Amino acid sequence: MANKPSVHDLIFVMEPKDGKQVQLTPEKFENLGVKERQHLESWIVRHPKLLGTDLLVITTEYDKFDKSDKRVDIVALAEDKKLVVIELKRDIEHTLADLQAIRYAAFCSTMTFDEMVELRAGHANSSTDAAKQEILDFVNDPNFDKLDTTPRIILAAGTFNDQELTSCVLWLRNNFNVDIRCVEITPYRLDDGRLVLVPRVLIPLPEAEQYIVKTEKKAATQTPSAAQTEYRDRNSSILKFFRPLMPERAPAEPWVGSYMQVKTRYSGVHFEWYQRGQAKAKTLDVAIHFETPSVANNRALCDFLKDHRKTLIQQFDQEVVFDREWGDHYSSVFVRRPCLPWTDEIAEWAAKNMEKLITTVEPLLQTYFVKQGQANDV
Repeated sequence: MANKPSVHDLIFVMEPKDGKQVQLTPEKFENLGVKERQHLESWIVRHPKLLGTDLLVITTEYDKFDKSDKRVDIVALAEDKKLVVIELKRDIEHTLADLQAIRYAAFCSTMTFDEMVELRAGHANSSTDAAKQEILDFVNDPNFDKLDTTPRIILAAGTFNDQELTSCVLWLRNNFNVDIRCVEITPYRLDDGRLVLVPRVLIPLPEAEQYIVKTEKKAATQTPSAAQTEYRDRNSSILKFFRPLMPERAPAEPWVGSYMQVKTRYSGVHFEWYQRGQAKAKTLDVAIHFETPSVANNRALCDFLKDHRKTLIQQFDQEVVFDREWGDHYSSVFVRRPCLPWTDEIAEWAAKNMEKLITTVEPLLQTYFVKQGQANDV
């Protein structure tokens, strides 16, 4: 039985005269007979803004890679002069679209400006001079003549119901600064047979993107404050003990702030060391935080771990706190201790308890999400 759409998935068409409404529910491209190349690709070529940004299409079905028969759905240019590799899927689940797109971006990273001009000329059926002028006008820079080696990636699909893929995308963005984006295009069918396409940028959230970029630029140019330096030194001492325990999970660098995270494969779920409190009353949490967009999901995850509290309590020699209302929207499970004055003993406690938390909780999380996946398939 298919999942019922949530209220956020519905579209209501209102008649202005009599106030009658028609409720539209989301469809699947597959059920509508929509094909990736014949329909979805052609729609985006004609209307690139479906992907949430202004783009100039350079070419489609690009396969001119040395010693490879791979084919990129769409290669485009963004207004900031970034080459954009676009991978399209009707349904993203079990497609490995993220790995495909990374490979294509690597292939396209060697493309030259002149090659791009020739491809645009072929696509637009114009001369190379006309194509070049079109590109220069699009980026509003008459001196533009060189591409960088880091193409942007856009994954576009009718559904993004593959949490492994979205977790991978977030990991690439957060840890390696890969500019990779996910755009969901949901179709709705009108009674007269026409389709309504509703694009939604899932990653990065549009309202957060500009803030994140500005924050990163500011952090790169500012000298850390005394408080930031203190946090960095404390986080560095935690990593000194944590890296030998779980080298593959340790953050690459100590964070300059009151918290430091260890990623999971699940979007909105992470482990975290968190220092809180004021002056002489500061404490340190070793925690798992549930910070998905859904308050209900966060609390359900916290309750699930609470159902296994005996398993957790056996691992720790102190109280384990299950906080369903950690902050306004999030939930957390943690152990806590005072952390002033800061010592190596505290840092070692933080490292060892994080290892215990990760090794205990991750198998439980896997069980939880597997069951959720099965439920979705019923």
